[in-house]
Amino acid sequence: MESVRTVVLGKPVFLLTGAKPRKAKEKHASASFDVEAPEKLIETARRNPDAVAFGFVAGSWVAAA
Repeated sequence: MESVRTVVLGKPVFLLTGAKPRKAKEKHASASFDVEAPEKLIETARRNPDAVAFGFVAGSWVAAA
């Protein structure tokens, strides 16, 4: 299982699920991802300020760790 590391609300976190790789048009393009429901992720991160990992389950983000 591959996780994605990103920054949410100024804090580095892991996205365990809910991030899919974006198709790169160039060979050497940096890795970029599409995040499911990013506004819900921000809301969940505000409610769980100590969380360091999140997962997208059944249409909503949950703090995983």
